[in-house]
Amino acid sequence: MPTPIFGTSSTGQFSCTTDTQHTLRDLRTKRKGQPVFVLGHVLARKGQEGTFEVFNDRLAIVKFSDGGGIGYDPLELLLPTDIDDKGIAYFEIRPCTQCEQLFPLTSEECEATEEPAACPECRHA
Repeated sequence: MPTPIFGTSSTGQFSCTTDTQHTLRDLRTKRKGQPVFVLGHVLARKGQEGTFEVFNDRLAIVKFSDGGGIGYDPLELLLPTDIDDKGIAYFEIRPCTQCEQLFPLTSEECEATEEPAACPECRHA
């Protein structure tokens, strides 16, 4: 078994969206370098992709490709739908037709004949 690269899990992979994990907050183990999609409070960065770096006073510090870093509530950071074998993260983000919040699709939902129109919270409500 190959040695994992720094910042990855023991399987050598970062986390993707699952039925129970949608945001960085949902992850039990948060890995440095985890790709995230930013919903957060800084309008200039909203909708951008970044990587989780570290926690600082209950905020997740996200680093962007231009070198900038900002702290976010982990609830504001969506996980990728898929990560390919080259480590490129893909985000399939949709607006909920009921509550209008953005949510990430799982890879299974992406490949389904019909994508869900509602976020997981509204589907289970």
